[in-house]
Amino acid sequence: MAFIPTRALSALFTTLFIGICSLTTLPAAWAAAEDTQQNQSESTNPTTPLISGISVIAPDSTLDAMGAELHSVYESSTKNYTKTESTVAYAALLKRASAIATQADGLLAKIKPYNTIYQNFLNILGKAPEKGDTSESPSVTAQRKALSAKQRDISERMTRLRLYQLEAQQLVDELRQHGSAIQQATLTQRFPTPLGITFWSQLVDAAGNNTGRLSRLAQESGAVLSASLKGQRALLTLGSFALSALLLTGWLFSRRGIRSLVSRVLPAGRIRAIVATVTCSILTAIIWRFSFDIAWAGISFNNNALQEDLSVLAGMIAIQIPICGFVTELGFNLLSRDEKWRIISLSDTLAKNLRLFPFWFAVALAIRGILRFIDTKSGLSSMSIQFCDALYVLSVSPLLFAVPRQLRLSTGEGKEIHSSLAPLLQTLASSVSIVCWIAVFLGYIPLAYSIITWISGMAVTTTALVLFAMLVIALGDTIFPSSAPVGSRLVQLGLPARLVDQACVVIPGIICVFLVIMGFAVATAGATFDPSQIISRIAYIFNGADTSTSGEGGFHISLDAIILCILLFILGSYAIKILTTWFRERYFPKTSLDIGAQSSILSIITYSSWILIGLTAASTLGVTMKSMTWVVSALSVGIGFGLQSIVQNFVSGIILMAERPVSIGDVVEIAGSRGVITRISVRSTNIALSDKSTLIVPNSQFITTAVRNATRSEKPGVFTTVLQLPFASNLERAMQVMIEALTASKNVDPTYPPTATITNIADGSALLTGTARANDVSSTTTIRSEALFDIWQAFQENNIPISIPNSLAPFPDK
Repeated sequence: MAFIPTRALSALFTTLFIGICSLTTLPAAWAAAEDTQQNQSESTNPTTPLISGISVIAPDSTLDAMGAELHSVYESSTKNYTKTESTVAYAALLKRASAIATQADGLLAKIKPYNTIYQNFLNILGKAPEKGDTSESPSVTAQRKALSAKQRDISERMTRLRLYQLEAQQLVDELRQHGSAIQQATLTQRFPTPLGITFWSQLVDAAGNNTGRLSRLAQESGAVLSASLKGQRALLTLGSFALSALLLTGWLFSRRGIRSLVSRVLPAGRIRAIVATVTCSILTAIIWRFSFDIAWAGISFNNNALQEDLSVLAGMIAIQIPICGFVTELGFNLLSRDEKWRIISLSDTLAKNLRLFPFWFAVALAIRGILRFIDTKSGLSSMSIQFCDALYVLSVSPLLFAVPRQLRLSTGEGKEIHSSLAPLLQTLASSVSIVCWIAVFLGYIPLAYSIITWISGMAVTTTALVLFAMLVIALGDTIFPSSAPVGSRLVQLGLPARLVDQACVVIPGIICVFLVIMGFAVATAGATFDPSQIISRIAYIFNGADTSTSGEGGFHISLDAIILCILLFILGSYAIKILTTWFRERYFPKTSLDIGAQSSILSIITYSSWILIGLTAASTLGVTMKSMTWVVSALSVGIGFGLQSIVQNFVSGIILMAERPVSIGDVVEIAGSRGVITRISVRSTNIALSDKSTLIVPNSQFITTAVRNATRSEKPGVFTTVLQLPFASNLERAMQVMIEALTASKNVDPTYPPTATITNIADGSALLTGTARANDVSSTTTIRSEALFDIWQAFQENNIPISIPNSLAPFPDK
């Protein structure tokens, strides 16, 4: 606040005050104006509606244009495209259909409030008087007719919009299905092998056409560049180039300033390197794209020589430019010469060997943009396109797997965190590379190209998501806890410290889950960075499939479905392990939950996750509830005859975990056995007995039989010893000796101080009761016996007599 002048603050507050006063007086003024307008309209034209503007919001021209666009998309979708053109064509049609659906949603959202308002006005006016009723004012009748006409108009427009919305959604679903089918057919398409004569003969036959097409593109490029450097346009073009170069140069010299700023603001530790890496990588991506746009704007601005082909090529390269900048800057920070700015532990030798890898990878990504133009818009022959794709696969596949090889070579230095994974990564990378090369030489060039481009895109995506996950976790561990600067401020504002610490664990966890979902969306979208496709995939994950347009379905037993189910269970097991470890090691230490509650939560999460994985696998195979009717019928018969006990124990286990009448660590007594509960599953409960054996009890017994829970009534492991002493004994000394003996016993918990009290005096004797707690709650009986022996020995050493009750005295000799 010290940087803001006092006059500016006063002016700002004055403006806000006037604005608030205006907002508070606006409804009254508006109402008065409407009353005046209504009075004037009643005297001039009583049929003027109270609210108008529906035809402006959703005019007939807009609705007719939406219908025409839907018809055009449908007609275009029925055309026969070549496999090279089909992917781009269906992607464009999908965008058009999605745009219509979005437009229909927006117009419906705008019109619905008007429908409600008109209905409210009609409710106020009421129904028209019937025959025999008192007649109403002609102005009221005219107003009712006008409102009814407007409401009918709104209903008709809403009906048209709902129809357009439904038709657009059906088109989107059909186009997605066509696109997936064409993509799968393209992946499995086989061309002549490059090792044969047919491949090269077809390439030579198309050389003339290809040369002419490339020469026209080169002539267009030369004409555009020549036009941009003529006359006064040369100044604009050269100025844009200079501005772009100046922007890039200035950014190169500003990275040191960012690191200095991060060092001043953030505490020491790895968080500095993470924040600097994320900041520099994002800014580099933005600056590279902005610099390219400036340079291209200087060339293309008002340039009559520019044609569609060159514009499309520039647009496809522009998509890859920020990704290239992100990769280059990320590699510069990860492999920094200064070890303190590396976010992962790497040896200097490994960092030096990999220093050029981000640059070459960025070049490969830029070439990918050029190949997208060649595949879709270049007009080259099919064999020429396959030749370019094959050359890209053979050149890039060894480059992508340079990191695992360097990790394998550097494992002996012992500085790499994940050096144990290096052999596995190198084996996997080499296998994929060999598969791609074999696919190219067998003629399956689209398959090899798709694998390489998918791996390239996922490498960038995974690295970026992991980097952001590290950032949010580091912020949650160092900046926002209750002991950190920001967290302490929140505590001062009144938030509980425990709640702040829990939020520092939960919020990063939620963000990491969303990052995993985003990575899955990118992976299923073909590792492309198209925002519309990624958003649609995320929406599909959260909303699910549209069952209204799907068929009845059935079993889909295929190789890819089986492989997907196997991978689903394997990855699901690892995900469950990571999730439970996160709860056990990061979240539970920030809470006051006991071990029983923690075990119940982990059990419920584990079983729920496996059920979700099973349902997902069933959905992948096309298994629905309707197709499972016979299975449910068979299970109902089985439950009625032989599975009653299993179902009973399963339900009882769920009740035990939810209600928690007993929990892990409780000392219970059931069926004449006493022990400590060590595990609760959905079928049975394990109880550790004093003889170190385990008693497995079905869960139904805890629900249907009486169970004594000693932990609920007393502290676990606490035991008492009662001794009877003659009344003439030194009771004060006896109490002291008992406490000393219990304290010195080897298996008595020293954190729970033993006590000794006189509980009764009768028949010339005093009852002395000692209390202590065992170290091991499962061996309380054995520890109590040891403590009694220590007390008896101490009493013998101190000559303290112990009397025997009359009921235990021996019978007198006859």
